[in-house]
Amino acid sequence: MSPVSKGRKRKPGKSGRKPGARRELRDPFFGQQQQVSGFDMEAYVGDLSPVASKAQVEETLDRRVFAMPYYGTTIRGEDFPKLDPADPDERSLLIEGEHPEYHQALGDPAFGGEIDGVNPRLHLTMHEVIANQLWTDDPPEVWQAARRLRDRGMDRHDVLHELCGVLTEHMHPVLAQKEPFDLDAYRGELNSLGRDTRAVRASGKTYRIKVAIAGSDPMIWRRLSLPGDVTLGELHRVIQIAFGWEDDHLHVFEAKGLRYGDVVFRPSQGVSDERKTTLAALAPRKGSRLSYTYDFGDNWVHDIVVEETEPAEGEPRVVCLAAERAGPPEDSGGVWGYRHRLESAADPKHPAHWDSVDWLGEDFDPAAVDLDAVNSGLARISPLAH
Repeated sequence: MSPVSKGRKRKPGKSGRKPGARRELRDPFFGQQQQVSGFDMEAYVGDLSPVASKAQVEETLDRRVFAMPYYGTTIRGEDFPKLDPADPDERSLLIEGEHPEYHQALGDPAFGGEIDGVNPRLHLTMHEVIANQLWTDDPPEVWQAARRLRDRGMDRHDVLHELCGVLTEHMHPVLAQKEPFDLDAYRGELNSLGRDTRAVRASGKTYRIKVAIAGSDPMIWRRLSLPGDVTLGELHRVIQIAFGWEDDHLHVFEAKGLRYGDVVFRPSQGVSDERKTTLAALAPRKGSRLSYTYDFGDNWVHDIVVEETEPAEGEPRVVCLAAERAGPPEDSGGVWGYRHRLESAADPKHPAHWDSVDWLGEDFDPAAVDLDAVNSGLARISPLAH
């Protein structure tokens, strides 16, 4: 990984070189974009050889625009209308501008915490390193992985999140134990990103995941410990038990632009076999995310995030470590319908009060969850029985 030079900023359009392939591309390919947005292609490919081929220019442009698609930003009320993406210092400002959710924290020198489980300064540092690697194409495996993920339908933000996750994992021993950076291992894991993950792979890790029903307020969630090589089909069974669902409806997992589900009893076009894909294959590290939707009518979306991974020890098993609130009853109308049921049941003056009480049951307590009962149910299944 070659560091990006931080020398004097190059002045676009002053190289004196012959136009070559850059001129050939500029007029027919970017002429309109230049007129509309002031796009300066020289800032992206001005350092290429004058005899660079059209294919080389196109590849470089694609890679660098993916890394740095913006050349103006606003940070804490200060406008930066025209920055040079080729300049590492100005590239850093553009990256910070892409993360407005961190601006307030970054403006506070005393802030040392996390936002949504992420250290803002570390995240921006990793993003900057990835952007520099993409800009210089060093190592080339970064861009190769990014293209594979993009070709599978993943948007740019999620691609960068995956790349930053790999880099952070390999930087941890460098920062924590002062070990040398293992470039070969880093390149090897990049080579695995975006490749076919339908075959079951042994992870050798125990995962801690948090599964939360999106839109629930107060949040309904479960924290689970389970083997990383559990298949999505088995994870479906785990989630059903953890939330008290009855498996009466269709479901689907979504990750990295692809969908996985039950293709044996409920074949569906465009859905891969959930039995042939593992949690570890789709969510390889801390911070990885995927979603699980149950009942396409009620549309119960479960957000799944990997909170931690560690080497597996002993017999593989599934345990619910913590939980908040009861799982909603089947066919309760999704997040909004269920909320209406609870509000009307709690209000004796509501016109639907008695109907909701009868429907939910007088003993139903939405704030209660029986963790022992959940774990008894999980103990009865064998998540590794393929």
